[in-house]
Amino acid sequence: MRVFVSSALGELAEERRVVARAISALRLTPVMFELGARPYPPREVYQQYLAQSDVFIGLYWQRYGQPAPGARVSGLEEEFELSGGLPRLLYVKTPAPEREAGLADLLARIEDGASASYRHFRTPAELGRLVRDDLAVLLSERFTAGGTARAAPPQPPPPGGPRGPGRLPVGTTSLIGRERAIGEVARLLGRAGVRLVTLTGPGGVGKTRLAVAVGGRLRDRFGAGTVFVPLEAVTDPGLVLAAIGRAAGADLTGAGAPAEAVAETFGDGAWLLVLDNLEQVVQVAPDLGELLARCPGLAMLATSRAALGLRAEREYPVPPLPLPAGSGAASVAEVAASPAVALFVDRARAVRPGFALTEGNAGAVAEICRRLEGLPLAIELAAARTRLLDPPALLDRLVSSLDALGTGAVDLPERQRTLRATVQWSVGLLEDPERSLLEVAAVFAGGWTIPAAAQVAGLDEDRALELSEALARHSLIYLDSTELGSRTRMLETVREFVAERLAARPDAAEVARRHAGYYRALAEQADRPLRSPGESQWLERLQAEAGNLAAAVRWYLAHDRGPLPHLFRVLWLFWTQQDLGREAWSWAEQLLPAAGTLDPQARAELAWAAAMLAVDIGDDAASLAARQRLAPLLPEISDPFLHAVAQLAMASTLPVTGDFDEALQEAAVSLQELHDQDEPVYTAMAAFVAGSLGTALGRYDDALRHLREVRDLAERVGSDVLAAASRVQLGILAVLRGSLDEARPLLDEALDLSLAARSTPFVTLCLAGYAQLAFADGDPDRAALLEGAAEGLRRRVGLPAWPHLRRVEAELAARARQRLGDSRFDQAFSAGSGLTQQQAVAIVQDQRGTPAP
Repeated sequence: MRVFVSSALGELAEERRVVARAISALRLTPVMFELGARPYPPREVYQQYLAQSDVFIGLYWQRYGQPAPGARVSGLEEEFELSGGLPRLLYVKTPAPEREAGLADLLARIEDGASASYRHFRTPAELGRLVRDDLAVLLSERFTAGGTARAAPPQPPPPGGPRGPGRLPVGTTSLIGRERAIGEVARLLGRAGVRLVTLTGPGGVGKTRLAVAVGGRLRDRFGAGTVFVPLEAVTDPGLVLAAIGRAAGADLTGAGAPAEAVAETFGDGAWLLVLDNLEQVVQVAPDLGELLARCPGLAMLATSRAALGLRAEREYPVPPLPLPAGSGAASVAEVAASPAVALFVDRARAVRPGFALTEGNAGAVAEICRRLEGLPLAIELAAARTRLLDPPALLDRLVSSLDALGTGAVDLPERQRTLRATVQWSVGLLEDPERSLLEVAAVFAGGWTIPAAAQVAGLDEDRALELSEALARHSLIYLDSTELGSRTRMLETVREFVAERLAARPDAAEVARRHAGYYRALAEQADRPLRSPGESQWLERLQAEAGNLAAAVRWYLAHDRGPLPHLFRVLWLFWTQQDLGREAWSWAEQLLPAAGTLDPQARAELAWAAAMLAVDIGDDAASLAARQRLAPLLPEISDPFLHAVAQLAMASTLPVTGDFDEALQEAAVSLQELHDQDEPVYTAMAAFVAGSLGTALGRYDDALRHLREVRDLAERVGSDVLAAASRVQLGILAVLRGSLDEARPLLDEALDLSLAARSTPFVTLCLAGYAQLAFADGDPDRAALLEGAAEGLRRRVGLPAWPHLRRVEAELAARARQRLGDSRFDQAFSAGSGLTQQQAVAIVQDQRGTPAP
């Protein structure tokens, strides 16, 4: 692959050498104007070089150059203009105090015209890193697309924001015909007072691709970060804010609405939130309006088939791609100028490298695009068929199929009927085994793996992989590589159609049963790993399958409730760390009335799960009710592990009544039973509860022993959450024992671990620990402020302190109130309760000399 490097020859000599080395390091060929003999005039040389190149790199600083005699622009600008058919990577050096007007105008036109974007650099070393990274991404895109089509230059990663699920997707194919729309939407979001833009239009018109491109264009404008939230699998408006929080990296642990945690995360920062596929949850609009009101630096870019109806909203209807003129006498060049045709040709070349627009097929291609009304998804599906069919034959098949479909339902948008017809036509062209697997895949929620598809479809894995690759070639599913391995996904517009076909099949119920059985087995397979060292890998795997696991639970609730108690017991460790406790509690509530029909083991597992979930969501009444159900079952439990964790549930619920002595005895029984088993995760949990209860009762030596055990087990398991739990309680214990110099570094370490793990429960416990330290240091005002900060944060996210931790904090508040008097205490406590998490953390970190995050 040849990479043309353009720059003014009077500057950037070192930068050109660095770029040449970066290109060569990737085993590519740098093509530079100053290389080789030049028997021809310079203009002819760089024109020939560009014609033979595959990628264009532009380097710009201050010099524009002089136009040649008779030329309207300099060679630097002409090189850029001639590169229009190549992927472009552009880099601009800053600062540039003496930038010539011609270059300033060129860069402004590049930005305003949306024909390309550029990145800034300061040093040759920084430039070398940027070029290597961007070329590597570009190469991966070309290989993903089969190496047959020139891909658009990759968007660099945002400088801030999440590094996990919320990142903007990286396109594997070029975005064609949307340059004007990208610029218009970007400028709309840049207007004063415009903070919500909704891209509307029919399914398949390209709203998502446009939103991602705009997000990439604006990445430098939103310094805090850009967060992408896919909502195609979310059907409950009440779950939208939780999805936003997860994508943004907010800690959503607790029972309350996630609005507080999301608002805490965005704060005053300059964020761009891209919400994709909002049409089925538009009822969330008031919550989004409130979020905008609370976060002054936040802007939203949404995609939806309908506007949200907010006063602050600006709607941008995304049009289909412009079509070729209707004249049958149009030349090949005139047909090729249509963006709809350009998209068809680009995608056809991806499956048929030799495809070209000719006099013989241009008319058929133009008519195909017209019949598909410029809808990008429809055009891509049609172009995928050129692997086997020439455009005239493709047009004949398309015409026949569309005529047979009729007009569709009268209450569907016109273009949705067209897209529906196109999907049906494309599905109809599949071989029977391919079509069958596509229909079966509609049962999955949020993607699936090849082994899952094989089992649910009743195939061996090799056959499932073969058929999946065929479906991917037809652009009906997508195969993604993730850190957890390969996953497959389907566009929601396609899924809706094939779900109807699946529902009409005689084996639809059997497919749903196999789906539920597969994910039940997956959860049961996770049982031991979740309780052992390396648990984080399985937590990530279950998180990827959260939608499928929820669908499996719902199937068992409707058809076969027998396996659910065991499934609840297994999945509790996952639910409690992934903000799924509220939904899981609703499932347990549905099962509790029939508990008497279950066998003793299942009854005990259900009662245990209900108790732990009730504690998680802070429902004290439900916790005591679950305890009452569990207590008479203890003698009947023969499974040593279940008996041990049942004792732990008893110890976790009893402090609601204030009986800490009996709770400590129950925790000690649980801990002793777990010591006889290889259960490091639950042993650490039992030791944490025992240590916390011992601290509250003033039994400091026993508490110290238990909390040190938690610390050691956390290191063995590799859990940051358990590590934070041990440090914060050890720090509080050190304060109560009078060892203030020992307490401060423990609390500092606990806070760092809690922030890194995004664990709101332990961040608030750390703030309460610092309040203890402040009071012991003789500063009751600061103690009241920090205790107020902890309680305010818990209240806003619906996360009361665990029952076994409440007594120590209540005693501190009482002592501070006595020292300060009611008025002064209430003033400090109220001031603290209004602090955001970031502000509260800044207070304690400023005191220790650490910059706030």
